[in-house]
Amino acid sequence: MEHEKETFSGTAGARMYDEEGGRIQAHGGQIQKFTVDGVERWYWIGEDKTDGYRPCGGIHMYSSDDLHHWKDEGVILRTMQSPEAFSEDYFQALYGACPEEEKKRIFIDLDRNNCVIERPKMLYNKKTGKYVIWFHADGRAPGCDGDYGKAKAGVAIGDSPTGAFRLLGSYKLHYHDDPDAEYGFDGWENRGSVRDLNVFVDRDDTAYVIYSSEGNRTTFISRLNESYTALATEPQNAREGVDFTRNFIGGFKEAHAMFRRGEDYYLIQSGCTGWSPNPASYAIAKHPMGPWREMGDPCADKGRETTYDSQSSCVVAVDEKRDAYLYMGDRWNENDLGDSRYIWLPVVFLPEGKIALPNMENWTKK
Repeated sequence: MEHEKETFSGTAGARMYDEEGGRIQAHGGQIQKFTVDGVERWYWIGEDKTDGYRPCGGIHMYSSDDLHHWKDEGVILRTMQSPEAFSEDYFQALYGACPEEEKKRIFIDLDRNNCVIERPKMLYNKKTGKYVIWFHADGRAPGCDGDYGKAKAGVAIGDSPTGAFRLLGSYKLHYHDDPDAEYGFDGWENRGSVRDLNVFVDRDDTAYVIYSSEGNRTTFISRLNESYTALATEPQNAREGVDFTRNFIGGFKEAHAMFRRGEDYYLIQSGCTGWSPNPASYAIAKHPMGPWREMGDPCADKGRETTYDSQSSCVVAVDEKRDAYLYMGDRWNENDLGDSRYIWLPVVFLPEGKIALPNMENWTKK
């Protein structure tokens, strides 16, 4: 957006390439600006779908000065072919000091032939100087033959946005403490489940994780601890309405994208229809944990019934003073996930705090 002559493909859905001509693999991702070694750049994190759904390619990173020209920074959270990979120099540097039992747990989450890594999002912690990745950690594991039965949040940490990142583990999160409540297909035994997730840091540096739970029926929003590496309050001690909130109960929402404009918080989401697109919805609140006021569909033009064949991933505050916010969506190609496209659109602000996502092709920020 700094380079006015450059255009964004928008709903035309053109392929995006890095500076070396490689197809960008950063699906389900997030863009934000960091200053590293005195240099300010945009960093784009996402799922590497080079080989499709599986083998899992890990988490990829790209960087840019202008949101148009992207440098490939490589895979910053790598997966493993087998436990023998721990003896390789790369993994030895990260996990060499870990006990064998911990390595076994780490391998389950990074087993490229069985794991699922989705929706990676990054936080920078000013106090620790560390970068923290949260992602939906799923896949086949001992006692779980399904791809989405594990349903945890994965957390990794690094010294730079370009890695390497060390996996800390994967975890269940907050839950409604009532065995007789409706938990959807998760059930009470799988309470605290996590599927689609996102993260948000407010201006006071408080961080939150937003995630689908209770069989995707409910959107949870939970406060993180000061290092952003875990919940602020352990699930067994957490109080609903204080440490976490349950939102849009029975709404079956995913693909959460939270952002702030002025004193208003916005949350764009999709419905749950697998790889197929559906109508988006959005809500407004005065606090990241709600309560949320549902506003309906943000899409304004033809094609809105499928969010212009996209699913929300992130909203980037490009220039808050100019009200320049960028909607990032994925146009999933179920038959060739590596060729899934990126749909970027301007967020248009309307009276009474409403927003609109226009159907625009090859657009330029004015």
